[in-house]
Amino acid sequence: MPDIHVLSKHLVNKIAAGEVVERPASVVKELVENALDAGASAIDIVVEDGGRRLISVRDNGSGMSERDLALAFAPHATSKIIEDADLFNIRTMGFRGEALASISAVSHVQAVTRRRDSAEQVGYEIRAEGETISPVRPTPASTGGTTITIRDLFFNTPGRRKFMRTANTEFGHIVAQLVRLSLPNCNVAFSLTHNGKAVHSLGANQSLRQRAGELLGEELSQSFLELDRDERGVKITGLISPPHQSRTSTRWQYFFVNGRYVRDRTLSHALREAYRGLIEPARAPAAILFLEVDPSEIDVNVHPTKIEIRFSNGQTIHSQLLAVLRETLNNADVTAALDIDRAEVSDSGGADAGRREGLKQALADFFKSTPPTGQTEAPVGRMGQYAAGDFRRTPAASYGYAGTQTLPQTTTQVAEVLPAPDRLPIHALQVHNSYIVTTTETGLEIIDQHALHERIIFDELKTRISSGHLASQRLLIPETVELAQADKTILSERADMLERFGLEVTDFGPGSVAVHALPSLLVERNVPAAEFVRDLLETLAENASAGGDELLDKILATMACKAAIKAGENLTPEEIDSLLARRTKSASCPHGRPTTLTLTLAELEKQFKRT
Repeated sequence: MPDIHVLSKHLVNKIAAGEVVERPASVVKELVENALDAGASAIDIVVEDGGRRLISVRDNGSGMSERDLALAFAPHATSKIIEDADLFNIRTMGFRGEALASISAVSHVQAVTRRRDSAEQVGYEIRAEGETISPVRPTPASTGGTTITIRDLFFNTPGRRKFMRTANTEFGHIVAQLVRLSLPNCNVAFSLTHNGKAVHSLGANQSLRQRAGELLGEELSQSFLELDRDERGVKITGLISPPHQSRTSTRWQYFFVNGRYVRDRTLSHALREAYRGLIEPARAPAAILFLEVDPSEIDVNVHPTKIEIRFSNGQTIHSQLLAVLRETLNNADVTAALDIDRAEVSDSGGADAGRREGLKQALADFFKSTPPTGQTEAPVGRMGQYAAGDFRRTPAASYGYAGTQTLPQTTTQVAEVLPAPDRLPIHALQVHNSYIVTTTETGLEIIDQHALHERIIFDELKTRISSGHLASQRLLIPETVELAQADKTILSERADMLERFGLEVTDFGPGSVAVHALPSLLVERNVPAAEFVRDLLETLAENASAGGDELLDKILATMACKAAIKAGENLTPEEIDSLLARRTKSASCPHGRPTTLTLTLAELEKQFKRT
């Protein structure tokens, strides 16, 4: 083994650069954070070739004195901390003192600065590249602030330079950094120019919704739900998307703690839990969330890039964030609008124009064929069945959110539950034995009967199981189910939990079990025991590491899905009335599919060429 020796200062800085300066976007992040710490109200970013050739950041902050500029490029030189205790009371974006030393170790740097409170039109300039740092010299400067220009990033480390991506890719990372830095600083004006072309120009003193609209799109911004909670020393504010504005990835999620963008499992898990059952598992909500906590309660000195933090009371933070998210979602109208002129929201964009036009025509044909109001078709057979493609119309009350405590079963009972001022002369129609259409004051609601019934059952089961066991019904003759030994082991390990759900299973030989009792709801709906047990095992296997509440919801969702009426199942007028009267404000099934879509009168008139 070679002898131990001390590394040169330049090599130390290069190693530090490898940790701090990952790519051009990392440089932008460090320089903009310094500008924000300097109290800048306007920050201009100019890049060329995706930042590989040039990065320039100009601010109107406090600026630096001649002495401070000379020290700024020294390793671990900073004005933001002095002693050990300061590390646990960080109130600035930067504090390590590594940025400029690390950047100058792998690029050509020029810094020009002038104190904002200086009466003279003179500032100071310094240049640094690799191991060489020039003396500070005076230079003309008409305004206060600092401009730092970086050229030829990684010019002396070709091994790092070859790992940079294309200009477009690197610029995309710079844009992502601008979003993360500008969202928590809506009072600051930002501009971004790439290869001489203005890309972003964000005004100062914007609202969060305004800034989100410019950065993330107006459609998403206008749909955002606001949240604001301040209790137990934690202030939580921000914007979250309604379920129907979910995305296919988590890249639309932004978490900020004391103004710093972070990635944190505690926060992301709370967000995911809040939307569980409201969106499909493969999708993710969009969110811009701000948490303000006592700096002494977090450790920001976990990662060189300062993107990770550690909470001293992570469980408390999790529960508080989850509570305010759920409260916001529960209090909001999250019914999705049916906009057939817009493509389905996705990260990749694009649209199936032919499919949309087909949907428009189908809607137009359906409503053209609808008989006049008040006309009711004569039912055929015991269940009043119609030929495929037909529908049934039933006069009904105004189907509001009657809750789940009173469960009316007939049209008369529905009318008794709802107050007289809320009743309107509207109609409910079953379409293709799968969808229910009702009129509202502003248009139509199109309801997936299976998804809605699934949500109703799920909510009712969750209420019942919270106070004890679900009702169970013993089978006259136990039903045997063939299972692999691994599945039998899962059932054995979860026996106590399954008993809460009204399921009783015993061993019945080497390759099977006997089901002695099922939840009463499943028996009433004629759900085969073997089918339910196998679906339940799939749920248990796929969620082996899930927590208690999460696993509980997964099992209840499986039960609700098995017991709910299915697409293609014919409903009587009374069954339709009962279904609509029992719905709650939840606009999705437990698996996240929407239960209801709305179609406005304006959209209908547009399709019928009345506008």
